[in-house]
Amino acid sequence: MLKEHDPTIRLPAVRTASRLAAVIAAQIVVQTQATQRSFKTIEEDLSEYATDFVSGLIDETTKTFNKRLSKFRARPPQLSLEATIELADDWAGPVAGPTEIERYFGIPRSTLYRWQKRNEVVSINSRTSSKPVFPLKQFVDGRPLSGIAEIISIFGDQRTAWLWLVTQRSDFGGQSGLDLLLERKVDMVTSAARGSTPI
Repeated sequence: MLKEHDPTIRLPAVRTASRLAAVIAAQIVVQTQATQRSFKTIEEDLSEYATDFVSGLIDETTKTFNKRLSKFRARPPQLSLEATIELADDWAGPVAGPTEIERYFGIPRSTLYRWQKRNEVVSINSRTSSKPVFPLKQFVDGRPLSGIAEIISIFGDQRTAWLWLVTQRSDFGGQSGLDLLLERKVDMVTSAARGSTPI
């Protein structure tokens, strides 16, 4: 399931996510019934708890990684937690370069670059890549989602258009424009975009 969400995900991340899910689930279901019922009181805050937990996990893995590398003379620069988790890839969702997109989605590089030049797809600059990368969620069945080009045209900038598309909106019932494009509600999304102030 994780691979389908992001074909570029690395195996250590998949293993960690799987093991954590198993351990957490096992710890929760063995609690008393009273405790299990009480979990309902924190349902709305689960995302915040999970984010804090993963941030702490990343902090620990970074420390461990740096300790192992400290044995070498050429020591790596210290990585802050902020630099580790606040990358362009994070806000944009899963991204990949042309090589990976061709491998996993079957989209030739020449086609991808033609779409990029015509502003029919979104490409963004990322601190994790020296070249622009492409958010993967804009592709369905080997083609850009209907409405992507229109949104880019409205905002006049691919990065701004994608940021607007992935932002949850109250007028969309808490969904994002991208969610609605996936539901083929193109007119609703483009109409809202025209009435929005660029981010």
